[in-house]
Amino acid sequence: GRPTPRAWLDTMGDVLKAFEDKKLDFDNWLKTQPPAIEIGITTATNALQGGVLGFTLGMVNGNLEKQAASMPNKPPTMAGGSFSGPPKVLALNLAVFSAVQGGLTLAVKKYRGKDDITTNMIGMLGAGAALSLTTNLGDQPAAPGQVKPTTPIGYAIDAVRTGVLFATLNGAFMKIGQYFTGKNTVQDVYYYHTVGMLTALGLEKYEKNFRRGLLMDDCLALLSDSALKEVKIPAGPRLKILNYVVASKAHMAAFSAQQQQLQVAPVKEEGGLAQV
Repeated sequence: GRPTPRAWLDTMGDVLKAFEDKKLDFDNWLKTQPPAIEIGITTATNALQGGVLGFTLGMVNGNLEKQAASMPNKPPTMAGGSFSGPPKVLALNLAVFSAVQGGLTLAVKKYRGKDDITTNMIGMLGAGAALSLTTNLGDQPAAPGQVKPTTPIGYAIDAVRTGVLFATLNGAFMKIGQYFTGKNTVQDVYYYHTVGMLTALGLEKYEKNFRRGLLMDDCLALLSDSALKEVKIPAGPRLKILNYVVASKAHMAAFSAQQQQLQVAPVKEEGGLAQV
């Protein structure tokens, strides 16, 4: 018979959970790679996500314009601009914007060692400038009231102006978010995984002990009972932390073995076909 709504929801939940698990495995693997590879892959994945989103929005906008055209009193539509146009144009704009924003933000975060408002504003500055150049150099028509530049100096001025606008808005929104939540989003990238581990275990109050002993993320796999005792962490929390580290090592080992099997499988199949 036909699946019930409950069964369908359970299936979708299982699919989403499996996807989240794979994404977590991929994120953990990515963070173990050299900075250049991590930044490159992040840029590429952001470009793909932005392209898919842009193409989808372009199709939605096209359908809305067709519906509006059939109305007696046709409402005005946006004829041009960075976030309008055919699906391919919008896909390119958002792919470039997302790629530069994600890649540049990560690069600056790695360089500065902080994930704060300044880091994110620099990423948005570059993304806004890249979006301006992509829009102005393409065949996309200008938005109503906008005049597209035609000289290199004009392109540069508009890129800087757009970048500053995006960076300023991003910084303002982040400041407002901090004001209402009472939280500072500054994160020290050298203790990013350490803070995540302590939060997951409910041991956030021992973060200062890790910092006092300079036990950064690259020390997690080397943690021992004596090292934790040296930074004055009690026995109970020490056991929880060490158990977490052991489980994480086992998880990463299983994931690496799975990746190796996936790489070896096609080779075996090709060998079998060659023998036939």
